[in-house]
Amino acid sequence: MAKLFDQNISKRLVPIWHAAAVHLLNAEHREDFNLVLEIEDPLSMAPDELERLKVVDSLMRAGTDCGLTLDTVASTIFPQSMYKRHGRPAMYKKIEEALDRGGKVGTWGTYTERMISRPSSDGINRINPLEIMIEKLRANVAARSSYRSTYELNIADPEVDLIPIPDDGQDGGDIPTYNPTFDARRPYGGPCLSNVSFKLVGKNSVNLTAVYRSHHYCSRALGNLIGLARLLNFVSIEAGLTPGSLTCISTFATLDTNSWGGVSNARNALA
Repeated sequence: MAKLFDQNISKRLVPIWHAAAVHLLNAEHREDFNLVLEIEDPLSMAPDELERLKVVDSLMRAGTDCGLTLDTVASTIFPQSMYKRHGRPAMYKKIEEALDRGGKVGTWGTYTERMISRPSSDGINRINPLEIMIEKLRANVAARSSYRSTYELNIADPEVDLIPIPDDGQDGGDIPTYNPTFDARRPYGGPCLSNVSFKLVGKNSVNLTAVYRSHHYCSRALGNLIGLARLLNFVSIEAGLTPGSLTCISTFATLDTNSWGGVSNARNALA
């Protein structure tokens, strides 16, 4: 049975993540299935929540071998600094250049990379599914009739689903974050974010729903939520909309306390 964490706890991101993490702390083996985090206002933070981010960030820096931070995790979904510095569309090229320089051999890359660059069906050129999706949102907002459920970032073929961008009832809009060709045989270490879906609300705002096949709530989940909130903000700005709600579905969630230096540290931090 799914466990819902929503506005009954808070409208903001940090308290809802915290409630889900506490739930996992008290769960058998500190893991559970189908946690649903419904965040009504993902872009707002209270001063005490900013302090909590600092605590989590310091635990991540000390407890993970690769020195993860909240910002590095968030940037795998959306590199906010690149957007602020270069804007759209110039940031796309800058992101690809940075990934070419800093990419590690044998790794699957980042979610950002998978959302902005995908081989075309001709086997020669490449397409930018995220940019196509933003243009599709803008076109449907301007059209007489709008389609609210055609804005996806998941495992189908974006060239088929997103192109063209007409006001003709074409339904579709899939962009890969999970690529079965490369990821299906990975026993671990592959992308955990399976699908990102944008939904047009009226003609004014856009909601985001993300589905994770596996989610680590100490080392990844809070940074992931921040990155998703940044992605939602980017899409809403560039499509001429206001950001709506963020829903995160963790189909399998675990409290990876080793990332914070052990169960005792996690218990004290979450208290």
